[in-house]
Amino acid sequence: MADASKWKFRGEGNACLVLVNLEEKMVFRLAKSKYWGKGQLATNAENKVDMIHEEMQLVVDYMKNVMQPLLSPYFVVLPELRLLNGRLTEEAEYQIKASRPGKIAIIMQLQSCDYCNKVVMHCTWEKNFLKFNKLVHTPTLSVEIKPKKAFMHVQDSLNVKSEEKSQVCKFCMHQRLKAKEGQWPVTSRYCPLDLFSGNRVRMKQALLSLAETPQNNLRICQDGEEIHGAWNKGDMCEVLEGFFGSSHNGVSNGVHKGHKLMQIFMDLVLEALLYVPGDIDDSLFEMSNSNPLTVQYCQNSRYRPDLHSDCDNCGDLPTGCVLERILSTQMLDSLDIDGIFPLYLKLKKCISEAPALRRRLCMDGPYCGDDWLQACSQLSCDVDDDLFIEDLDCISSMVNKVKRFLISKTVQDCSVMVALQRVPDSYNEDEGGQLLKDVEGRLFRFSVSLVDLDPKPFCKIPNYHKQDNEIINAYREACGGEFSGTVDET
Repeated sequence: MADASKWKFRGEGNACLVLVNLEEKMVFRLAKSKYWGKGQLATNAENKVDMIHEEMQLVVDYMKNVMQPLLSPYFVVLPELRLLNGRLTEEAEYQIKASRPGKIAIIMQLQSCDYCNKVVMHCTWEKNFLKFNKLVHTPTLSVEIKPKKAFMHVQDSLNVKSEEKSQVCKFCMHQRLKAKEGQWPVTSRYCPLDLFSGNRVRMKQALLSLAETPQNNLRICQDGEEIHGAWNKGDMCEVLEGFFGSSHNGVSNGVHKGHKLMQIFMDLVLEALLYVPGDIDDSLFEMSNSNPLTVQYCQNSRYRPDLHSDCDNCGDLPTGCVLERILSTQMLDSLDIDGIFPLYLKLKKCISEAPALRRRLCMDGPYCGDDWLQACSQLSCDVDDDLFIEDLDCISSMVNKVKRFLISKTVQDCSVMVALQRVPDSYNEDEGGQLLKDVEGRLFRFSVSLVDLDPKPFCKIPNYHKQDNEIINAYREACGGEFSGTVDET
């Protein structure tokens, strides 16, 4: 931290503070001691630092053994666990205070000698290009998207208790609760069901809606520096002019120029989100493809099928693209919290009666091998002599459903990183690398990756249940006391 100009605040959550090192081109997630070091699996550790190390190693194991097989190693890059020596974290807290937006500023509780997860920045490239015998730097624009829950559970499911949840997506309903609590000055115009529809018209509208009302679901950076987000809305017209160059066929110089350039940019982002890696291994995804889903429409979406009758309203996401991987993995949960919470209560009771069962079930890890979802299937022949459970098969089934729910929750909270860099017109496509081409034939390097894939703890299920009830109640209140299915024109 000796040179503060090399470090930038990226964001923070309940568990971590995120900094970027512009010199190393690395992202550092620093653990907050208030959240870490309390896990069930770390009770034998000698001190809190050892506990934090053990728990953060579980995060790495979870990403490697659960997330990578489901979402593809192409999209999931594993972090490196690093010990931060000295008083680095105290200096970090001091130096980034001025950068942290007031809306999310909280008292930091960082360990003075702590562990962090380090990962390569997904929003910049080191390589410059040779032009007229001189190295020329071309900027990298990156888009971070938190897509959120991408489907609705069907109404005829015995587990879905409210009519609203089968007609309005969770994200759109949650907006009413956020408005009630005053979290954001403007209601988001984004709907996840549009982004995951496979219909390019709907998908592009979803991306433009994110740009219009980003909240904490979209952030655009240039060479790692945020230029557009909830608390930082720069001049995107000027940025995109520099990004695309001087030639913009069909783009006027009028007041709508910025909007037109944003549309062209989002077309590139959309192509990256639909990209299917050539070496994708479909056998990895058999489990997550077990719940086929018909096209869904959220009644709060700005998209209206009747106004786009000339469009293909039933598009499919290409198998293996990042959005299809996210959707398929989210759909491992077939019960929603309404069906999962009763199972949680039953399992909690079983564990309280037989504490050794918790270790056997591996609810919160360890995530060793690729069979974590099946870890409880051998209970009947692996159980301790002093552990008696009447129906091990029933417990195994419940645990499997709960684990699938927790996997789904992880992916509902993940972020997609899309990075784009213009390459010179003289660039030889035969040199390799992933390239996209815009409507004017300009070439762009790109990358797509997934971050924020930490495991969700078993003990958090009551919180999900409580929040779900709060969301539904806030939505009903906003609709005048009863569900009317009306469209939000906010």
